[in-house]
Amino acid sequence: MVKNALPTPNEILLLDTRLRKQKKETYPDLTDDEYFLVSSVDTLLRVKGLSSRQIEDGIVEGGNDGGIDAVYVFIDGHLVEDTTDIIANESPQIELEVIQAKAERGFKEVAIQRLLDHLPLLLQLDADPELGIEINPQVLERFESFRATYLAVADKMPDLTITVRYATKSVEPPHEKVQAKVDRLERKIKTDYPNAAVFVDLVGASVLNARTRDRKSATLNLRLTEGPISSEKGGLICLVSLADYYQFITNGQNRLRDEIFEENVRDFEGNTLINRGIADSLKQGDSANPDFWWLNNGVTILGRRVQPSGKRLDIEDPQIVNGLQTSRSVYQYFHNLIRQGVTVDGNSAEGRVRQLLVRVIETTDDAVAAQIIKATNSQNRVSAANLRSAEPFQRDIEEYFKQRALFYERKKNHYKNLGKSRRQIVEVLELAQAVGSILRQQPNIARRMPSALLRDPEYGRVFSTSTPLEAYYNCLQIVRITDKYLSLQGGVTGRHDRSNIRFHLARSAASFALVSSRPKASAVAKLDLSILDDAFLKRVQEWVLVARNATEKATGISDASILAKGSEWASEIDRRLSRYTQKVRWPKALIAPR
Repeated sequence: MVKNALPTPNEILLLDTRLRKQKKETYPDLTDDEYFLVSSVDTLLRVKGLSSRQIEDGIVEGGNDGGIDAVYVFIDGHLVEDTTDIIANESPQIELEVIQAKAERGFKEVAIQRLLDHLPLLLQLDADPELGIEINPQVLERFESFRATYLAVADKMPDLTITVRYATKSVEPPHEKVQAKVDRLERKIKTDYPNAAVFVDLVGASVLNARTRDRKSATLNLRLTEGPISSEKGGLICLVSLADYYQFITNGQNRLRDEIFEENVRDFEGNTLINRGIADSLKQGDSANPDFWWLNNGVTILGRRVQPSGKRLDIEDPQIVNGLQTSRSVYQYFHNLIRQGVTVDGNSAEGRVRQLLVRVIETTDDAVAAQIIKATNSQNRVSAANLRSAEPFQRDIEEYFKQRALFYERKKNHYKNLGKSRRQIVEVLELAQAVGSILRQQPNIARRMPSALLRDPEYGRVFSTSTPLEAYYNCLQIVRITDKYLSLQGGVTGRHDRSNIRFHLARSAASFALVSSRPKASAVAKLDLSILDDAFLKRVQEWVLVARNATEKATGISDASILAKGSEWASEIDRRLSRYTQKVRWPKALIAPR
């Protein structure tokens, strides 16, 4: 007699139903296991507000991954994507997130054992070169990013938090053997980093479901010292105690609410003269004679709806569009007090006397919002890159892409939060990398330090109103076609291998397709993308690899990642293509049929 199968537990049923629906809408091409990983990272790190591309870039799973599926490094709440441009507070906070996610119904002892075997070695600040024998290059690169970040600010004695998360569909607590290994892993990491906060978090189906429901609050409450002053055309002027403002910009875990700074066009500028002045005035304490708001320009908050109620404001979808430096300095001041054992909450004595000037403006008009953002950030130096979201040209790109069934995320995570398919979403950095590789002929910069493409002076060259919108679309498509081709090639395995060739291949393919060593934007705009079929890309790939082999021989560099990020391989490609142009003789086998 066959026994009846046990019913699926409710938590797993709910989880699987949600995953199937979301996968169909956003990542239909992924396997169930691949989507479980992407979804788990998104859920576990939701407070960080990572974009889809940022989540994907952190995924390292595959052969020789050491039991690690994804790695992310944050400094002062910001994801580290480019270690050449690290800016930190006076008392920096570094967070390392190591994630393993398996679509299984239990916590496996072997999974923790693999972490025990490899993670302590990967966390060594003096990297062991022999790790490359057993660990894949993408894992090594992510931990190198952690080391570079930590060492860059080591003299500031950073707060370090190392969190290892193991997510499954389990509905049962871990077996005692698994828990014993978890405790051992925590102790081992703590031995190597005695001053760090170390957590190993086992996350099952019920926790994944619960954290998915924990959406960011769309409406926040701001407590005022006195009732606000209003004007005939709208807008409120308020005084807010420093302690209450700290409560407004942080969550329940005393972490900065990154989501309310998404529209602030400035990034935190670190230990500048202005920021040192703000910090010094804060350190004077409540006994200081001048009030804080006498010495500070204050902050500007936009909200889609603002509802005053006595000495408080309910603000729907608040965005702090000016005052990031002040906000970060206030946060850092109270954070340091907490480190010293001072309790900081809504009833805190410290920061209750001194006030901050806050302007609150209600608007649902994006054009008005953009005007306010630009005006409130123009009194001091702000790069064109930082003002990009408010620029008319960025809006033009968004509108043009929408006509081509693509969603350009001028505002981070806007379309992701609307549940649009990942294939249809285009991020600003993704487009900048494509344009930087093809029109700027800088595939190495796109690979090594993409954020440089969004900083002056390069930003103005990448995003130029003289460049046809069609050229932006075609640059993006060239890279995406290249990516699709590489994903199907047996000789290019894993994300890391593809990332080391994709931009150089796209740059070269555009040149051969247009028979030009340095294709102009007008020509790229008119390119027939059907030319870029698999047979053509295969021939170009072979040519690109010949150029890489020549570079390897000339430089003695054999590491594919170093070659992809350096200037030598890109220069060799330029040299060879320029020679074809000079001789007016291009290899017939590499010229696409017309």
